[in-house]
Amino acid sequence: MQITAKAIAIFASTATLACAPAFAGNYAEGDPRPQPLTAQASAGDVATQTRQWMATAPTVGYPEGNPRASVQVGQKSRAQVNAEAVAWVASGMSQIAYGEVGMDSMGPAYKSAMQAFNSIRASQAAQVSVPRAQ
Repeated sequence: MQITAKAIAIFASTATLACAPAFAGNYAEGDPRPQPLTAQASAGDVATQTRQWMATAPTVGYPEGNPRASVQVGQKSRAQVNAEAVAWVASGMSQIAYGEVGMDSMGPAYKSAMQAFNSIRASQAAQVSVPRAQ
């Protein structure tokens, strides 16, 4: 069976017509342009809904209010921090915290260092509270 050029041309044009939509692309599914959403609310509607929600929203983050009292944190001066650091080093607590000695809060080295640290801090507090005579 011999295929003629005329039959090949007819077959090629038929195949081209059948495949043409595939080369055109599918714009219904893959169109990269954004489409407007019909379910979007206007800015006024959003503002109204926000005001309604804010009227019933909790003020602190807990629906029953704030059950915990806020802790007021005090600040120390640089001189107080420096004095505490000096006491920390002088008492031997720094060797326990950052040295090779194990930090055993029940051990004798820790107890004696903590006692020395507390006594140094107490003596520093007593020196600060006593008014100096001029």
